[in-house]
Amino acid sequence: MNAVPAEQDLSVNMPRSNLLVNEAELSKLTHDTVATFNGALDFLNAADVIRTYQPNGHVPNGRVWGPVPAEQPGWQWHFVVTRLPEMPDHFEYAFELQQIGDAADHWTAFVTGWFKASAGARKGQGSFMMTTDDLRNAGFPVGVNAKGEMLKYLTVTYSTADYPINVTMDIGLYPADAASTGYTNYGMIHIAYEAQANGQGALEFEATDAKGNNITVVTRWLATGRGRADATVTIGPVMGQTRTQCWDDMFRETYNQTQWDPTMTRGDASLCPDIPTL
Repeated sequence: MNAVPAEQDLSVNMPRSNLLVNEAELSKLTHDTVATFNGALDFLNAADVIRTYQPNGHVPNGRVWGPVPAEQPGWQWHFVVTRLPEMPDHFEYAFELQQIGDAADHWTAFVTGWFKASAGARKGQGSFMMTTDDLRNAGFPVGVNAKGEMLKYLTVTYSTADYPINVTMDIGLYPADAASTGYTNYGMIHIAYEAQANGQGALEFEATDAKGNNITVVTRWLATGRGRADATVTIGPVMGQTRTQCWDDMFRETYNQTQWDPTMTRGDASLCPDIPTL
């Protein structure tokens, strides 16, 4: 079971004050992205539920937990972990669902993944994917977020063996009107996170700014919260131009420089933290 990562192993740890006043815009945008990233990992809490059960079945080179009734009426889940004989530190796992009464071998994958141990329990490299199309087509009630969007897939690749820890996440989301227009088009989000042992961190992601420009943002911060973000326009009339914003431990702006609008230059560039390790 230690092949399955715990939520705290992969979550972004970016400090945030409870006394925010005039938070720097790019700091707020990064914190919002952190909330999306960490929220997408909530399902890993299911591993703690699985751990309350003892494995009660065998497969070649592996163990099975379940079947166990799911929270959704009429459905049940099981969890399968296998070890590759030729690679004793390599594990593969699957969390699958079926309607109660289906054939014993008729299971639909929800989460599948692999893990290669290298430095003790839950330390190593791994990847997992959550997919919903087959479950939705089978009648499983796939939920939507606050915007009405439905998850198509979530892919996470990570290395926790040593510092810097790194985690990348790719999310596919159907729009709120997908049920009426057809599940053909979907949006994609890519986020990459790194963390050092001393609390320094970095997050790279794409977003849309207040002017409608599509931007790539790289944010770096110290353990105190003091940080810097560099946002480069990737789609828009000022494509290729950059905005740099820095903030203090209370996430208040200390410097801003915007290539496409010189009137927005303000503050002291010397107050920007130097974080060369990420």
